[in-house]
Amino acid sequence: MNLARKICTLPFQNVNKNLYRKLRISASHYESSTYSQPQVQEEKFDFEDLKIIERTERRKAQIPPFMKNVFVSVFDRDLLAYPEILNKEESEALDQRIAALDRVFFDPEKTKDDRKAVLKGTKMYAAPVNLTNGGLAMNHTESLRFLDTISSDLQLGQELSDHWVSLNALKLGLPEDSYQKIIDDLTSGEKTIALCIKERVAERVLQADFRTVAEMDGRNVWRISGEKVCTQVSGYFLVLCTTHDTGHLKMFLVHPGAEGISHDDTYVSFQKTPGIPLDIVTEENLAKTLGVSRLHTAALCRASLLQAMQAVADYIRPRIFAGKPLSEISSIRSVIGEALINIYASESAEYFTAGLLDGYMEPDAELEMAMCRNFIAQNGLDTLLKLIAIPNVEMKAESNQLLDNMRSLTLRGETIDSVNMYIALNGIHHAGTRMAEEIKQIRNPLFNPSYILKKILADRHQEKDQPKLTLYLAEHLHPSLRVPSEQLEYCVLRMKFACETLMARHGMEISKAYTELNRLAEAATEILVMTAVLARASRAYCIGLRNAEVEMKLAACFVEKSKERVRKLILEIDDGEYLNLDHFKVQFGRKVLDTKSILVEKPTARVFW
Repeated sequence: MNLARKICTLPFQNVNKNLYRKLRISASHYESSTYSQPQVQEEKFDFEDLKIIERTERRKAQIPPFMKNVFVSVFDRDLLAYPEILNKEESEALDQRIAALDRVFFDPEKTKDDRKAVLKGTKMYAAPVNLTNGGLAMNHTESLRFLDTISSDLQLGQELSDHWVSLNALKLGLPEDSYQKIIDDLTSGEKTIALCIKERVAERVLQADFRTVAEMDGRNVWRISGEKVCTQVSGYFLVLCTTHDTGHLKMFLVHPGAEGISHDDTYVSFQKTPGIPLDIVTEENLAKTLGVSRLHTAALCRASLLQAMQAVADYIRPRIFAGKPLSEISSIRSVIGEALINIYASESAEYFTAGLLDGYMEPDAELEMAMCRNFIAQNGLDTLLKLIAIPNVEMKAESNQLLDNMRSLTLRGETIDSVNMYIALNGIHHAGTRMAEEIKQIRNPLFNPSYILKKILADRHQEKDQPKLTLYLAEHLHPSLRVPSEQLEYCVLRMKFACETLMARHGMEISKAYTELNRLAEAATEILVMTAVLARASRAYCIGLRNAEVEMKLAACFVEKSKERVRKLILEIDDGEYLNLDHFKVQFGRKVLDTKSILVEKPTARVFW
């Protein structure tokens, strides 16, 4: 049949060519015949580039909040498929820009001016802006890839992170005509935008916590007065204020060189400084936009830890101690391995969260971004102290610089405890709305004896710390990860029990249970990172990435260790403040603060001779 088909088609193989030639000739005659006639020029419209629409349309439908549902032990198993956001064309374009940045940022002979020049050449200052305005329409996944390289210069990395977040806020908050007037200046790279959000802690009880106020003068111009934590001394400022008339929070854009601005090393002060309000954006959308800075902070912390690990590794390789290479000492290898595990876990969680933001419509991922920040801020600082202890005597200046970089990042705009409270309160609020009726009955046992009896029977496995594994997470991962998936499942199923215990114990006063809420936030953070690590390792092994077997081992080690941390945290929540010793620690701290002393006498003190 194939031979017959070929023979039959041979006589007609030039038909298409001849037909095309005739049509082309006739078309050219048609054009020449009408050339002298009046030509109608079609009007061209500057439509928005279709790539932006394609990225929006590629997103999947909105899904329920992932980590908020984990607080009630509801797990979306579909998310165990690690997100793949970029297509081939986008990935190739991203790799080209990354290569251009790498050549400059990792060349020790290049100066800061060279690095700024390549940022301008690759349109980094305009990256979040739409293509029609000269930007790259960058998504969150791409922003993390760019920061991986740019963060080798920590100051530039932080400036660019604030600039990107501010550009997105301006896009949402300014009218289109006002936005178009200033966008060219904002994306040129000559001036960046600094975020001014955090203020000094109040010194007196009667002093307001938020003291930066904006009020409208007689000429309908908003005037800003207050003080913000900010190290930038030039460029634009995006300032968070309370309005004098309503008391609501609102963002204002302050132009360079505006009147009433003064600086010192840490703070910038505004005295009747004119600002442009971001009226269109709601407080909720503004909070989501500003929350992306936490995801960027996580990437910067991870890059700082990676830089420290590489510096320590370069120190270790050529050196010998007691007739043995330092690289063969098991305790040193263990510290390097722990750093690698934390870097891998943090990177997995960051790109997992970026996948949620880029892959679904209207994602509710604020908790996930906060968890990414806190995980690497806490674990990274602990690991860094172990790393720099190895070469600290001979590399004192470099070790101090690495430690100062990590310290400034972990405290960038907020503390670990404040973010933990944000995570826990949002999670417990979501759980409270889902379990309100159950908590009412638990807190009134005498009026609900039948429910209490059923609850005792239902929670008998939870009381024994042996919940039934009913989520079947192993079915969505590679079979080699069955044991780690069951450990993750154990942690997820314990979260609802922990939330139920806290709400039943404290009721409406739960917002004051700081130490227990802190534990709950840490447990939830570990669960997010465990999920991301398992999903990433499973994907790498299934598609055959290089060193995928190492990723499987990294994931298994991390989940094994995290499972024990979560188990300990939830058991301490269940035990209460007396068994977990919180009550006594709080009392000791209160006495120290009240008496302004350490309470105890010196070991050599006597009361008699």
